[in-house]
Amino acid sequence: MAAPIGEVDLNYEFAWGRKRGMGGKKKDVQFYESFTFDGVQYALNDTVYLQNESSDVPHIGKLIKVWENRDKSRKVKVQWFFRSREIQKFLEGIQTKENELFLACGDGKGFANVNPLEAIVGKCNVVCISKNIGNSQPKADFVFYRFFDVGQRKVVDQTDDKIAGTEVINISTK
Repeated sequence: MAAPIGEVDLNYEFAWGRKRGMGGKKKDVQFYESFTFDGVQYALNDTVYLQNESSDVPHIGKLIKVWENRDKSRKVKVQWFFRSREIQKFLEGIQTKENELFLACGDGKGFANVNPLEAIVGKCNVVCISKNIGNSQPKADFVFYRFFDVGQRKVVDQTDDKIAGTEVINISTK
């Protein structure tokens, strides 16, 4: 999905938040629960816009891991949301809302990947409306109530109790 941006703007505010623990093969990777980037506070499970060089439209993903490597490079692992146009060939006969996203689930390419933290260009307000279908739509940039299984390559209404180690109820309420 998102790819490193060619030129990194070094004129931004950055601070790490709460530490989680050390990891990696040599236990030299510091994981975090939160950080502040360009004046905005981010935390695990926040939904963010990520920019890349190949598209004017930013990708949308959920932060599932955040860390700093020994070389001081900052990384985020992102679970992706798909716009209808990105999975259009798998939507035959399925009606979608104009601002509907599909949260990646299942095993396979496209579920999540690692990006430079600096690819984040802002927070995105995505609301789960699975319990509110038919009710008035909440104020949100995007909504979701269905999933796209990247392994089976199809839209599904339900998924396992956990996705990427996070209980689905927490995904829906963050």
